[in-house]
Amino acid sequence: MHNNILPLGALTSWISETESLHCTEKITSWLCDHNSLTQKLELQFNHFFVEVKQQVYIKPNCTLSPMFKNEDKILVREVFLHCENKPVVFAQTEIPFSTLTEQQAELAEIGKQSLGKILFQDPTMLRGQIEVTEFKQGSLFHQLATDFQQPANHSLWARRSLFYLNNKPLLVSELFLPASGIYDQ
Repeated sequence: MHNNILPLGALTSWISETESLHCTEKITSWLCDHNSLTQKLELQFNHFFVEVKQQVYIKPNCTLSPMFKNEDKILVREVFLHCENKPVVFAQTEIPFSTLTEQQAELAEIGKQSLGKILFQDPTMLRGQIEVTEFKQGSLFHQLATDFQQPANHSLWARRSLFYLNNKPLLVSELFLPASGIYDQ
């Protein structure tokens, strides 16, 4: 039995990073940064760790992005990136079962390791275009933030992009929680 998968990929429409974003320059710089988010957080905060919410194999469904709808199974990994003992990012990764072959099979066994570190150390890694979305006040993700004692009276922003390891895809989506600091003036 698993927790409900948060419908990060299904609740919104995503726009390309090249389109005009209606947010501050600081938010835009975080959303459109093609470098490692893990490394950026580790440089900005003293204490960083990954909390695994769940990791499950499921059939493609309406809570996931439509990118892998023709796959038989998808490994969904949901984690919280913590800095200074507060969750700052909710990350959801969709890995098609067909990607989990050869060396990439290890992705199913990373536990509390940072996926970002693994991706950015892989010499075969290519990152696709970043897409972003805005969750206005009252969204499911605002409730998630409130559950972590991080109420927000502003939009919350998320980004996603396809990564390719040895030309095999996986999708990483990241929601920036209020404690991330990207919303500070």
